[in-house]
Amino acid sequence: MNNTINDNLIKNSAVVAISNKISLLQRKIFNFLIAFAYSDLDIEEKFTIDIKYLKLIVWFNSKNTYHLKEALEGLLVTKVTFNILGKDKGTWSATTLLSSVEFHKWMCTYSFSPVLREKLHQPNIYAKIKLSMIKLFSSKHSLCLYEIFIDYHNIWQTPIISLDDFRKLMGVEDHQYKEFKRLSMRVIKPAIKELSTIWWYKVEVKYQKQNRKVTALKFNFTEIAKPKKPIQEMKVFHNLDLQDRLVKDFWLWLREAQKTIKIYPIPYIKESLTIIKYKIAQKVVKNIPAYTITVLKNDYTPVTNKQKKSLLSSSKRDEWQRKTNWDWLKDSKNTTGLNLLHNAEHHNVSKVQEKVKKYFLNLSKKEQKTLIEEFEEQKITSDILKTIYKKEGIEGTIMNVMFFGWIRKYKNISND
Repeated sequence: MNNTINDNLIKNSAVVAISNKISLLQRKIFNFLIAFAYSDLDIEEKFTIDIKYLKLIVWFNSKNTYHLKEALEGLLVTKVTFNILGKDKGTWSATTLLSSVEFHKWMCTYSFSPVLREKLHQPNIYAKIKLSMIKLFSSKHSLCLYEIFIDYHNIWQTPIISLDDFRKLMGVEDHQYKEFKRLSMRVIKPAIKELSTIWWYKVEVKYQKQNRKVTALKFNFTEIAKPKKPIQEMKVFHNLDLQDRLVKDFWLWLREAQKTIKIYPIPYIKESLTIIKYKIAQKVVKNIPAYTITVLKNDYTPVTNKQKKSLLSSSKRDEWQRKTNWDWLKDSKNTTGLNLLHNAEHHNVSKVQEKVKKYFLNLSKKEQKTLIEEFEEQKITSDILKTIYKKEGIEGTIMNVMFFGWIRKYKNISND
């Protein structure tokens, strides 16, 4: 399966004009799930995406992954009406947006209903939506308008939309904003205002009235001059791997990583990260994210070939030392390895820490090795931690704290 996402989403016009009962996040997710599966919609029934990758591409800044999963599950149970504006002459009317969702660790497997999958793949009538644009919206109303406008981009205006249909498109319930004045103030005007800051078109709305009461509306849009430079968000969208690296390996907040990619040239960022990685290996960096920002801001001297060779040979020595330390730990007759794990500098540890260490030391050699291997697999995932682990092994101060803290949670050891 092709796991790349094209910035241009081909979206069936009937799927654009849906009853907007879903949230802004759910609409963004749904669009990206279509794009992720698009090339294989005709041959595959199920599609699997990494949740961490999904968080990056929808710019989901929260650490609460449960909220993201909840949004995905909501697409499974929310029934929506399609083709409200009647542009697609097909017969289908309503379905859920997803027919199944399964989670396994950090992977999400999802599927569309056969009818929806057929409609999504190579539709006759479609809107070409920019995924890099939809990530910028903060309101589901403005995002919905953007998709509808793109769908009617060739004629520069929407059809006349009855007020009832417009409320469905915006996801406004019957009990909300019954007076048109409030609907305009809370939905229409804010949506147009946000749209004008993102989309390069001027939008005007015209109302159709009956007995002084608004019964329908219509939107016209005209192109305005684009800025000479392309939007910076495109740069972030095309460098998701670098964004992921800044977050995972150099501990930047997601927004800080996105800002970094917008401001600096990509080759300069990559060269700077080489410098930072070298300094981390030398143990001269106390605050990794702050140091990363400082290096980028002040344009530090690049790492020389001599330094790279030194770092390489140093890494080999560290690996040899780590293996030697592991040999000590394996040898039950040699108490040095045990002392390294239970050294004097930690004599003031809490009772629960002592309990965790006692639990580990009472295991057999085979059980200890298995536990350490599980720790390596689950926790030593970033380049920074791998560098520290190669340098110090399990006996180092940082790894020591991480290891026994992990055992405490993994084995659910309490102070009782």
